[in-house]
Amino acid sequence: AVVSTQSTGGSGDDKFSFLMIQNAHTTGVNAVSWAPSHPSGTTLDPSTKDYDVISKRFASGGGDNLVKVWKFSDEKNAWEMEAELKGHNNWVRDVAWAPDTGFTTSTIASCCQDGKVFIWQCKDLDKANWDIKRTMHTFDDVVWHLSWSVMGDILAVSGGDNKITLWKESHKGAWICISKQDTNKTN
Repeated sequence: AVVSTQSTGGSGDDKFSFLMIQNAHTTGVNAVSWAPSHPSGTTLDPSTKDYDVISKRFASGGGDNLVKVWKFSDEKNAWEMEAELKGHNNWVRDVAWAPDTGFTTSTIASCCQDGKVFIWQCKDLDKANWDIKRTMHTFDDVVWHLSWSVMGDILAVSGGDNKITLWKESHKGAWICISKQDTNKTN
């Protein structure tokens, strides 16, 4: 299950309502990652129509080998599954929604027990057409965690090999390891 909370009153009242997604993944939820508050491609200029658009979405990964995208429905006051991303062959260990970089594409990275890291992209969140852009890399061991840089252009990856690697997409679309940190060594 996934639980979310929201304030039900004015500032400082410390009252919250709880919303739960029962059976979000059939064999457990391993990871969640919030979407940027404004959808990709929107502007934060108060004079535009996009300024008040707030995206209430997150991604989850589970033991059912799936990545799911959830969207909050104001009309139903509930979280609804918007997309089910299939491609992993084992437990999804982590998901990381990339920060909004000003482009029109939303990006999620996911990693798996089998050592694969996928990059998923969606050009129009309202249509929820997510595609695997590519398998970023297949590691020799389980991949546990992913984290995007603040600018959303570098992905940190850590796993069962006790290493941290940093990856950046080249202008040709290939992912290149730009740094390695072996945590078994001391300097």
